[in-house]
Amino acid sequence: MNHRNSMVKVFLTTMLMACLVSATEVESRAQSDLSAGSDRSGFQQITPAQEKGSKSGGSIKGRVIGEGGRGVADASIMAFPVNIVSNMQAMVTSLFRPVSTDPDGKFELSGLQPGAYSISASAPGFVLSDSDSKPFYRPGDSVNLGLVRGAVITGKVTNSTGDPIVGIVVRAIKVREIDNKPLRDRRSVSSEMVDSLSSMLGPYKTDDRGIYRIYGLTSGYYQVAAGGSGGKGMPSVSVSPYNSDAPTYFPSSTMYTAAEVILHTGEEAGNIDIRYRENRGHSIAGTVSGAKLTGPQQGTSVVLARAGTGIIEATTFVVPSTAERNFAFDAVLDGEYVLTATVGSGAMLEGPEALSVLVSPSRRVTVSGSDVTGIDLRLETLGSISGRVKLDPLKDASQKPDCKPSRKSQIEELVISTQSEGKRHPEDQAAMLLSMFKDTTPNDKGEFVISLLRPAIHRLEIQLPTEQLFVKSIVLPAATPNGKPLDAAKSGVALKSGEKLREMVVTLSEGASGLRGKVVTEGDKPPSTKMRVHLVPAEAEAADEVLRYFEAEISADGGFSMANVPPGKYWLVARELPDEEQTETDHKPLAWDAGGRVGLRFEGEASKKIITLAQCQRVDNFVLNYAPLIKPSKPSTKKTAH
Repeated sequence: MNHRNSMVKVFLTTMLMACLVSATEVESRAQSDLSAGSDRSGFQQITPAQEKGSKSGGSIKGRVIGEGGRGVADASIMAFPVNIVSNMQAMVTSLFRPVSTDPDGKFELSGLQPGAYSISASAPGFVLSDSDSKPFYRPGDSVNLGLVRGAVITGKVTNSTGDPIVGIVVRAIKVREIDNKPLRDRRSVSSEMVDSLSSMLGPYKTDDRGIYRIYGLTSGYYQVAAGGSGGKGMPSVSVSPYNSDAPTYFPSSTMYTAAEVILHTGEEAGNIDIRYRENRGHSIAGTVSGAKLTGPQQGTSVVLARAGTGIIEATTFVVPSTAERNFAFDAVLDGEYVLTATVGSGAMLEGPEALSVLVSPSRRVTVSGSDVTGIDLRLETLGSISGRVKLDPLKDASQKPDCKPSRKSQIEELVISTQSEGKRHPEDQAAMLLSMFKDTTPNDKGEFVISLLRPAIHRLEIQLPTEQLFVKSIVLPAATPNGKPLDAAKSGVALKSGEKLREMVVTLSEGASGLRGKVVTEGDKPPSTKMRVHLVPAEAEAADEVLRYFEAEISADGGFSMANVPPGKYWLVARELPDEEQTETDHKPLAWDAGGRVGLRFEGEASKKIITLAQCQRVDNFVLNYAPLIKPSKPSTKKTAH
């Protein structure tokens, strides 16, 4: 069971209620522009068969493949639009009426509006393989999804005298990935929702023999706990006489001394027996303060998570009618924790783009042999960035066969994402959950709104639907009448609490180039260490054009690929990844930092490895020879005779 499920259920409900507000505003603005006959985006008008509201719509076809390449029958397929705000009906339909695969594992999602979708497959006892999946799909795409049989943990729970305990909740808590690295974010609403729905198969309880069996687990390192509520706040948890106890971890331990169970998909770990300890634990109590929402609102949710990992231990709620907004957690074991509060409403704050959601910064607490009280979680308002996307078309595209798009695309198929410059800690639950809503798509007029943004310096990342396009500029209007527009690609956007930045313009251009190749070392062998390849603009005047810098991590065979590259002259720089970067879950491009750009240009000029990419050119099978840096050996400390 995913450790984030209880919070995800609460948070998704909050987000969906709030998203309805922004949906109404964006659609009304689009209708206003349509009535005025404007087409500010510069994109080609869509054909009648693809128009929003068309009965036929677009479709995505695919197949779910299981072990041995066989199709998986009756698998449930869910397709959630990236822009939930403008396509709420599609999400609701997919959630409550998922498409099922046929006996050969094939499926078709029809009647889709133009846009980008995240797609997941699920079946009882199976888990999704990410090997063939992409983050987003568009109508007209074909999909191959893999399902593999999940892992199983089974064992027995007994009391201090060795008698079986009947009806006690047991949960498997994933603490690390199978490669012994920190847990990776799923990053999409679709995958999180699949996890959340799968958790409703639980809670897993012992039978009349004290035996439990937990199935459908992904590969990784797990702790197994008995007792407690199995994740307070989860609707599926039923009443048990052991709910008020602090959990006991396998074999008979606290969470810090628990033994870990290593699982690979398809395997079963047996005899994971737990000797139950009756431990009442301690309590954590406090108050939620700070900003308040106007109008009807849902109850405030407060999450208790482990410090350092973000693994959720419990969730509780503050009823809307409670004036004091107090909260409390009982049966908490000694340890380091973080607390985070969130609240949402269907009402707007001060602007049409802002969704009504408040969050508190995570607060660290230590439980050591006694109760902890007086914790204050102060809610803060969230900000937003709104703007539009426009296209500079290529005038002579008809004269260049390479410039013709391989497929027709719509403006709604762009995916616009935000990423903050600061390093995100795994214990920051608000940041983790808000990141699920960091992606959006424009409407059919190119207008977009990115909401639920915390105070930070934010960067926009654009994922384009075809290889013929590249991002030319990302700018904000000048702050003063005689000032210059702000190059948001270079500096990012500094957003304050509750601030709503408007009129950002993202300009795209046709005529992009691309580069595919491999990195080889001596003997034409792929590098033995993880590396990234960087494209660095060689023109002096392009030194600070961040949109001209590209980077890609090489695969095990040394291969790399870069698409949507502006034409120009580039240096190629290959870099080995430091150990700390190999474990990062939220890597930031090196070119975002001015010093990073200087370093890349220095290495590029010294390497003499240069390539010129012409308009619409696709370079394949490029070979980049790499010589590993030779670290100087330490001087010998052994004394020599004279």
